[in-house]
Order: sequence, then C-alpha cells, then structure tokens
Amino acid sequence: MRLRRLDLIRYGKFTDHSIDFGAARPGSPDLHIVYGLNEAGKSTTFAAYLDLLYGIGERSTYNFLHPYNTMKVGARLEFGGADHELARLKLRTGSLVDDRGQAVNEALLAGALGGVGRDAYRTMFSLDDQSLKEGGNAIIQSKGELGELLFSASSGLAGLSRSLVTAADEANGIYKKRSSSTKLAELKRALEALKTERNAIDTLASTYSGLKSTHEQADAAYAATTRELAGAKARHQELTRLLGALPAALELRRLDIDAAGMGDLPRPPSEWFALLPQLFHDETRLQALVETADRMLRQLADEIEAITIDDKALAVAAHMDLLDQGRARYLAAESDLPKRRLALAEQEGVLMRLLADLEQPGHATPEALLLPASLIGIVRDLIERRSGVEANLAAAGRELVRARENLESLNKEGGSQNGAAVVDPARLGRIEAALSRLAGSDLATRLTVEERTLVQAKRIQEKHFAQLAPWTGDAVALQRTSAAEPRQTEAWRGQAISIDKRIADHEARLRDLGTEQALTKARIAAFVAGGSIDDAEAARLRDERDAAWQVHLASLNAATARTFEERMRQDDVVSAGRLSRAQELAELRQLRQTEAATAAAIERQRELLAEARAEHDGLAERIRGLLPEAIDNDAEAAARIAALEAWSSKRAAALAAWDELQRAEEAVDALRGELDSHAATLAASLADAGHGGADDLPVAALMQAANDMLAAGKAEQAARQAHEKAIGDLDRDVRERERDQQEAEAAIAAWNREWAEALSRTWFADKAGTLAAVRAVLDALGTLPAILKERDDLASRVAAMERDQEQFRGDIAGLLADCGLSRLAPDTLASANALVERHEAARHAAQLRADRQADLEKHLEKRRALEEELAVHNARRNELTGYFGTDSLASVEVFLNQVRERDRLEARAATLRGQITEALRAASFSEAERRLADIDADAAERDAIELGARIEDLTERAKLLYSDVSLARQKLEAVGGDDAVARIEAKRRTIFLEIEELAVRHLTLRAGTLAAEQALHIYREKHRSSMMNRASEAFHLITGGNYSGLTTQPDRDKEILIGVSRDGGSKLADAMSTGTQFQLYLALRLAGYEEFAALRPPVPFIADDIMESFDNPRSEEVFRLLGAMAKVGQVIYLTHHWHLCEIARHVAPEVTIHQLP
Repeated sequence: MRLRRLDLIRYGKFTDHSIDFGAARPGSPDLHIVYGLNEAGKSTTFAAYLDLLYGIGERSTYNFLHPYNTMKVGARLEFGGADHELARLKLRTGSLVDDRGQAVNEALLAGALGGVGRDAYRTMFSLDDQSLKEGGNAIIQSKGELGELLFSASSGLAGLSRSLVTAADEANGIYKKRSSSTKLAELKRALEALKTERNAIDTLASTYSGLKSTHEQADAAYAATTRELAGAKARHQELTRLLGALPAALELRRLDIDAAGMGDLPRPPSEWFALLPQLFHDETRLQALVETADRMLRQLADEIEAITIDDKALAVAAHMDLLDQGRARYLAAESDLPKRRLALAEQEGVLMRLLADLEQPGHATPEALLLPASLIGIVRDLIERRSGVEANLAAAGRELVRARENLESLNKEGGSQNGAAVVDPARLGRIEAALSRLAGSDLATRLTVEERTLVQAKRIQEKHFAQLAPWTGDAVALQRTSAAEPRQTEAWRGQAISIDKRIADHEARLRDLGTEQALTKARIAAFVAGGSIDDAEAARLRDERDAAWQVHLASLNAATARTFEERMRQDDVVSAGRLSRAQELAELRQLRQTEAATAAAIERQRELLAEARAEHDGLAERIRGLLPEAIDNDAEAAARIAALEAWSSKRAAALAAWDELQRAEEAVDALRGELDSHAATLAASLADAGHGGADDLPVAALMQAANDMLAAGKAEQAARQAHEKAIGDLDRDVRERERDQQEAEAAIAAWNREWAEALSRTWFADKAGTLAAVRAVLDALGTLPAILKERDDLASRVAAMERDQEQFRGDIAGLLADCGLSRLAPDTLASANALVERHEAARHAAQLRADRQADLEKHLEKRRALEEELAVHNARRNELTGYFGTDSLASVEVFLNQVRERDRLEARAATLRGQITEALRAASFSEAERRLADIDADAAERDAIELGARIEDLTERAKLLYSDVSLARQKLEAVGGDDAVARIEAKRRTIFLEIEELAVRHLTLRAGTLAAEQALHIYREKHRSSMMNRASEAFHLITGGNYSGLTTQPDRDKEILIGVSRDGGSKLADAMSTGTQFQLYLALRLAGYEEFAALRPPVPFIADDIMESFDNPRSEEVFRLLGAMAKVGQVIYLTHHWHLCEIARHVAPEVTIHQLP
C-alpha cells in the first residue's frame, strides 16, 4: 500500500490542507520528508493517517478546532493495482466513505494492510525517539539474545524480554520446587489449619449441655449484681447532686439580700446606658462647632465687603460672543487676503491658456463655450460606436462568404449516401424489443446461479443423509420416521434431570444414613461394654426382684430370703450404676432413639429410590419408542434424550436439505424454459430482418448478432439524419448572414446622419470630418467648468474677507460708544483686546463676590443646623436629668452605675436558680428549693461515703462475674455445631478451587513461556541469515565505520548478538553505550522492515524525528539507509530540523520535501 495524497480537511489545527506525495517514480526511492516548525502539526499528521486507516477514536484529542461531528480526514491510497479515494468521518458506523460520500466496507483497508491493527502498525511501521529508547532498553533486558532482538526489531515489540521475565516470575510465584513461600504452599498450610480447627470443635452433646447451664447461671448472677450496682450508683449520684447544689443555694441567698437593698432604684430604659456616653461627647462637640461657625460667618462678611465691581466693563458681556467671532474673522482675513489675491491672479492665467488651446483667445464670456451634458454624451457615444459599426460590417461580409462556401461543399458530398440499403426501422424495433427482454431479464445469470445452487443443494442433501447412519433410506422413508418436538424433548430432559437428581439424592442420603447408623451402633456397643445400664436390663432386674419378694412373702424361709436378697442386691447395683452414670444413661437413651429413627429413614429412602428408578425406566422406554431401531443407545434416559435430540436435529436438517434440492431443481427447469422462449423470439426477429442461421446460434452468440445488426442499422440512420440536419442548418446560416450584412450597412448610414446632426449644435461643427479633433476639443472643454468655478470661488472669498474686516471696525466703534467708553488704543484689534481684558477682570470680581456670598449662605445653613442639633441634645439631656431628679449628666452616670449593679445581681441570681434546678433535675426551682431545705448535709455526706465504698465492692464483684460469664461464653462458642463444620468444609472446597486455578495458571504460563522461547528459536533460525546481513551492513553505516558489522556467539541453548569493532575487537550488545544501542536497534528495525517487505506488499514506514540526537555524519548514513528502504516501500520522515532536510537532499537527491503551514 502507498499513500498518494493525505487530505487534512477538518482535523486538529488543519482546515482544507493537503499533502500531495505524488506518484511513485520507478527506479527512484519513494522517500518523503514532512518539515514543520514546533507545534506545526507533524504528530497531528501521523495521527490523522492512522485515524484514516483505523477510525477516529471515541475520545479524540484533535477536536479543539473542529467539533466531533465535522471532523474529516481523507486520502488517495494506492493498493491492489488501483487508486482509491477514501475519507474517514467521526461516526460510530459507516465512517469510511468514498469520494461520492458512499459508505465503504472496512474490509477494503483491512485486506490492503494484511490484517495489521492500529497498535501493530505503530510498533512495526513507525519509529520515534521513545521507541528508540525502548529498543535500547530491550537490548539490555534480552542480554543480547539474538532471537528476541530479531523478533522485537521486525515486530516493534521492544518489551518482549520484559514480558517473558514477568511470565516466568509469576509462574515461580505460584509454584517452585522446595519453596515454602509460593501461593500453593500457603494454600496447603491453610488446609492443614482448617483440619486442625475442625477436629477441635467436635464436642459431645452432654458436654455442650453442661457448658450451657454454667453460662446461664453465671449470666444470672452477673445480671443481679449489675442491677444492685446500678441502684447504688443512682442513689450516690442523687446525694452528690444535692451536696453540689448547696454552695449555689448559699450564694443565691446572699445575692437576694444584696438586691433587696437596691429595691428603691428606678428602672430606666436599657438604651440609656449606651446613650449617656454619646451625650457627654455631643455636648463638647456642639459647643466647639458653634464657636467655629460664628467665626467663619464674620470672616466671609468682611471679604464680601472688600470686593469692588466695574459695572461698565460688565455691560459688554452681552456683546462678547459677537466680539470674539468678529475678532477671529478679522485675524483670518488679515492672514489669508494676500494669498487669496495671488491665487486669483494665477487662476486667471490658467483660464487664458485654456481659451488659447480651444482656439478662442481673449473670449469675453468663456461660459458661452460650454456645451450641454446631454450633447457631450451624444458626441462621445457616437465616437465610441464608430469602430464597432465598421467592425460589424466587415465581419458580416466575411461570415456571409464562409457560409455560402460551406453550403456548396456539403451539397456536393450529399449524393454518396443515397444508394446504401437500410433495414426497416420496424424490424429493428422488434429485434431491439426481443433483445431488451432477453438481456434485461438476467435469466442467463439467474440460471447459472441456480445451477450452482442445485449442485450445492445436492451435495448438502447427500451430506445430511450420510450423517443419519446407521439409518439408511430415501427421503420418503425418512418422512415416515418419528421425531420429537423441541418442547417435548426439553420437557423430557427436565424430567430426566429431576429424576437423576432424586436418585442421586436418595443414594447419597442412604450412604449418610448408613454411616450414621454404623456410628450409632458403635457408640451403643461402647456404652454396653462399660456395664449394663440400659432401661430394658434395669426393668428385667426390677421384675425379678419383685417376683422374689412375692415368693418370699409367700414362704418366709431362709432360701427365699437369700434369693430375694440376691435379686435386691443385683437391682441395687444396677440402680447405683445407673444413678452414677445418669449422663451416660441419658445419652444411651438418645442413641437408642437415633438408631430407631435412622433405621426407619433408611427403609423410607430405599422405597423412594425404587420409585425414582421406576420412573426413570418408564421415561427411558417412552423415549426409546421414538428412536429408529437401527440406532443403538444406552439404557439411561439422559443418553436416550441426547440420542433422540441428535436424531431429530439430523432428520430435520436432512428433510430441509431435500426440500431445498427440490426447490432448486424446479427453479432451474423454470428458468431454462423461460430463457429458451426469449431466445426463440429473438431468433425469429433476426431471421425476419434477413439474418440467416439465427436458429442454430447459442444464446450469447444470438445476442451478439442482434447487437451487431442494431448497431449497424442505427449508425446508418444516424448518418442520414445528421447530413440532412447539417444542410438545413447551413441554409439557415446563409440567410442569417445576408440579413446581418444588410443590418450592418444600415447601421453605418444611421451613424453618419446622427453625427452630422450632433455637431451642428456645437460651435466647432467645422471639425466634423476628424474624430480625433472632436475628441480633443471635448477633452479640453471638460476642464473648463472646474477652472471657471475655481476663479469665481477665489473672487468671492476675497470680497467676503474685505467685508468682514470693515464690519469688525464698525462693530468695535459702536460697542465703545454704547458702553460709554473712550477708544482704548489707536489700532482696532488692540482696542478689542483691551476691551476683552477689562471685561474679564470685572467678570472675575463679580464671580468672586458671588462665590463668597454662596459660601456665606452655606455657613448660615450649617449654623441653623447646629442650633437644631443642640436643641435635640438639650432635650435628651433634660429627659435623663429629670428622670433621676438631678441637673447634671455626671449625677445621671452615678445612678446608672447603681442600676447596672442591681441588674447584674438579679441576672446572677436567675442563673443560679437555673443551675440548681438543672443539677437537681427538678421540674421547678421551688421544688429544688424544697428538696434542699429538707436535706441534712452531714448525714448526706456520710451516706455518700458509705455508698462509694459499696459501689467499689459491687464493681469488683461484677468484674469477677463478668469474667466468669465471658469464660463460659467462650467455652460455649468454641463448641462447633453442624454449621461450623459446614463452614470449614466450604472454606476447604474454596481453597481446593483456588489450588486448581493456580495450577492451571502455572501450566499456562510455563507452556506459554516455553512456546515463546521455541518460537524465538525458530524465528532466529529462519531470519538470521538475510536479516543479520542487512542489519550488519546498516549498523556499519550508521556507526560511521566504528563497527565493521555484527556476528553471533553460542551461549548454551541460545545465541548472543555481538558487535565487531573496526579494529577487530568485539563487544556484547548489552555492554554497548546507550547511543550505540539506539543505533543498533535502528539498524535491526530497518532490516526488519526490509524482511517484511520481501515477504508481503509493503506499507508506508513513518519515522518521527529519530535523528534529533544524531550528529551530521550519522544522520547522513541513516538517510542513505532510509533511501535504500524507500526503494522497497514508501518512507515518510517527520522533522522540525531544516538541516536534516538539507542532509537528506545531499544524500538522496530524489527526496521530496513537504512543508507544513
């Protein structure tokens, strides 16, 4: 594959930018350099190329300029011997489109890339500074092993050694011989610990009952002691609260006494406490402000009295604007009049020269020479039309001659086509209709497809019928066989699974019950071996004793007495033994009951097992009835269901294949009949048109003959129609040309008339014979209006300035007379300036007096505001002094301090009442006060001390009892029941599953590592010759001859890569310097690309500034190698160093350099 052009339409920073790599030049290296400054978009270009091939990512980082829904990158790619215009959009599906916007299958690019994915393309066919560093690290990690280096270089997988080491370490972490720290060893220790724990919790029921009784007794004693301790603590806390409240009650009584002594003090508003300091401050401040205001008023009055105003000068104020405007115009005229007079004289000279040019020197009224604008437009239009009218006349003559010659020539050639024979158009129409029906019906194509389908259907039918073995027969026989519906099969499978589960459960339960029965009998035998204590033996001895007693009562002799004594002693011994072994007796009774229950359960499980097996046999027999006799199967229902399901599936597939075969045969027959009918119609049409032997032609030849006849007939008709049309067109053209010539002659005559009429209205009609003279006069007349206007404007301005100066002199004289002022200066302008200065001085004095008067009014207003504020202050002051019956604020302050102290005492008393009420947990203070009044402090202290000692004793006793309860609970909880054993067993099963998973993982890692090592060995043996030679030569060039090449050295079961220096020395690959390792990896990668290109079509190789740290000689050699690579496949180098472009152009003159904007 080759990149012909890359279109960065809307991608990253690019908009409608293309990089055209051009066509490949045979025999020349296909080497390209894309140059751009930093941040110019080189990495963006590479990312766009990959996104074109593999799709724009879900979270692309190149949407900072163009939104996701507008991103687009395109290219022209060369592969498969053709050019492909493709584009990639930011879509989830159908993102690859062609130049018409139609979606393209992704398989198109996947096939051209040989199945190489995005990540594989990055690693195998691109290089950057980071991949060079990783390659150098890979050389160190592989310790120079040749197979790993060759594989990582050709595939770009620089981390292969690290992956193999990681896999080996993980396998050793799972299992290693004679190692106790692996995961499997830890799991084995966990199994041993669970086994020990299970053995430790197996306790008898009698022991469990004793432990439970001990725990209940200890718990009851602990609960009683705890209740007693809680009562003692509650009483002790009550006494403590009462004793703690006594000091607060004494303080409260003292505060009530102090507050009673201040009962006559009034209760002023609370805001007066904050108001009093403000009144003190305002009294001082207002006195100072009043004095300052009075002093300022006197000063302003004196200043106003001292200011004098010139009333005559102020009277000029109404005329100041007029005076300023007149003075400005006077000054402007004084400055501009000499220049304006000079310009007027110059303009008069220009006018004289123009009149001389117009051959009218000294004309008294130059304005009379001007022409109307409409007349000038008419003359100029006629001048411009003259050349067009003459050209039209000449062109019309030429075109008329040409048209007549063409018509004469075509008439001479027209007779040659009249003698040829032409097929009747009606016959051609019938042939075309028949051919259209035959060609448009796609019957031949459909017949070919159906015949292939028929062959395939027959092969599939034979295959499906062969799979029915050992059953044999045809389709009719197969249709007569039985089959089961899928739902019935699923129902039977559910029944079989249920029955099998019941059978398995009954058998497992029988095994468990048998084990339990054997264990119970063994424990009963153990009890019996220790002496007879069971109830039956005791009842028998009791009956024998009672019988001996009855005999003795009847006889009353020594023999019966001895017999009775013996029987009584036996009964007493058994009774004593039963009494001493009461716990064993209880267990024996329980074991007897368990034995009986187990026996009954075993019998019931056997009955249930027999019922389940009977159901299983019945189900298997029903299923057997649906299977062919030729099929041998197992007696198990599940196996028969599987056989029935397989038979039904194969039977259905075979019948479906037979039906498909029948349909294919019918379709082929129908298509053949329809195709033969259309072919016969076409052959008849050809024979009618004079074509012999059409009936014997095959369909393809028949269609070709029809096409040939149609083409010949249509060509002849088209030629005749074209000739007739051409003669008609030329005849019309001649008539049009004759009419054009007449119109041109009429136009030239009309122009002459209009020209004479237009010049007759001018003063230069004598120049009508020369267009150039008329055009020159018109051009000169065009400047006359501007000259006349400029002259008149200058004369008007000079007259206006002279009038302005005269008017200003009169205005100044009149203004002085109106104001009663004498002339202030001999010059008019100086008198005006002096008058303005005197007016400004008078106006300034009047303004100063007005400002001082305004200041006086402001200070008077402030003085009145101070008087109002002082009145408010005195009212507040009188309010406070009158309330306390005093005449000064100092006395008021004393009273307020006393009130503040009284309020403090009352607030403290209220706080103490709340504290006492809260401490005693009383509903109100009166209740708390009553309880404090009833208490005897000394007695309460003694009770509190005694209760403290009692609490300590009870606390110690509770601790001891709690220890007993905890110990009993621990012993009880240490006893394991069935659930504890089950939990332990579940943990053991989980550990076994973990061991199984780890074993599989260990085998997978070991097998994978061995397979990878073997693959590397095979790869090394396969590629060591050609790839080593290329890499050795490339390494020699890149290092500038410092290394003469590469060789290998055996090391146990692998080979180590060695660099041979120029002087014959050798150095291991992992012992080379970092820079040399980078160069070695680059040489291996270049050789790997050539190895890849030798086996399959190459793809573009892209390198991104890999020579940034290389010096110039090594850069030259690398570009020389890249040029050699470019003869195998396209090579693109991205850089922002211009000197590398110059080096590349020097080494490989055929290189193409593209610059990014």
